[in-house]
Amino acid sequence: MCDLSFIILTWNSKKFLSDCFGSIVAKCQAEGIDFEIIVVDNGSSDGSEVIFDQFQNSLGDRFNCLRLGKNTGTTYPRNLGLKAAKGRHICILDSDTEIGEGSLQGALARLAGDKSIGLLVPKLLLPDQSVQNSVKRFPTFWQKLSKLPKALFGVQVRNLDFYADFPFATERPVDTAISACWLFRRELVELVGYLDEKIFYSPEDLDYSVRVRKAGKQILYYPPLTVLHHTQQISHRKPFSKVSLSHFGGLLYYYRKHGGWFSAKGLSRQTDA
Repeated sequence: MCDLSFIILTWNSKKFLSDCFGSIVAKCQAEGIDFEIIVVDNGSSDGSEVIFDQFQNSLGDRFNCLRLGKNTGTTYPRNLGLKAAKGRHICILDSDTEIGEGSLQGALARLAGDKSIGLLVPKLLLPDQSVQNSVKRFPTFWQKLSKLPKALFGVQVRNLDFYADFPFATERPVDTAISACWLFRRELVELVGYLDEKIFYSPEDLDYSVRVRKAGKQILYYPPLTVLHHTQQISHRKPFSKVSLSHFGGLLYYYRKHGGWFSAKGLSRQTDA
């Protein structure tokens, strides 16, 4: 068993892969972290296998690539990675990220020292070094609908699920966190379960956040560790694409499952500190 398993889902992400994998190797070697990288490839057709083979050759059994023949969404392939992971800790990581400043070992120690923490999520920086708004309050269905004018017509609207005082200077419990980078102990999967495979693409992160909070665990925003995120926001670019429509269907499924059509009360056993 190693210290940390990175589970990275890829789909035609060749241009990001070397920097993503390389940042993991550099950070873990610098901090003495015993790690493995598990890549689940969703049927890429952009030549990503060249990068996979390079890192397989250099890392040996620390690098495991599970190659699927088609795009299977986000939940099924990530669950495959979770089932293959051997680490005491898990990092769900997007392929368009790079581990940045701060101590990864310190983040793992923070997790190990406080069993009330379910997910620990770092500060995400966009390429222009601005802080990505990656943590939000539980959204109601009507708050989601209020974003349609922006998605359809580019009209700026107020995001009612945002924290007014974000970005936070210090660590803080939050309601939800996008799954670009999640750190957690492997026991969390035993407590909460795997990602819900009835959700194909999104909002699997929102669903899992609710389940973590209903299990009585915190989601901790942890700014001492930073991750660069070249966010692709596939569903935002084409609001009527198959991916975007799948996202909307996933939202309807989420609200049927958890409620929160008009109010987010009752979605958590915790209150913010």
